[in-house]
Amino acid sequence: MGRAWVGHESWELVDEAAEASGRDVAALLLDADADELRHTRNSQLGIFVLSMVVLDAAERTGAAPAFVAGHSLGEYSALCASGALAFDDAVRLVCERCAAMQAATDAR
Repeated sequence: MGRAWVGHESWELVDEAAEASGRDVAALLLDADADELRHTRNSQLGIFVLSMVVLDAAERTGAAPAFVAGHSLGEYSALCASGALAFDDAVRLVCERCAAMQAATDAR
């Protein structure tokens, strides 16, 4: 899922996400198979972190969003992109969101 970004300066966000979440985010982005990515706790964290890696890479070229919007999980990316939410706080919130969604699914 994230192999194309390894070695890019923006990949440093993966290490920051690992520190904030207590998870091996690099392994998630590089080694998780389809079965692992079916789990909300994996797919949503991976999607969020990779979204932020792409945004960071774009911003490093001088591009900046004129406005941001997000739906569902994308709201966290939008909040980070706007500067309203720090990346490490967003990672922790996304992890909490994933846990709550997984618990709701498991309770069925």
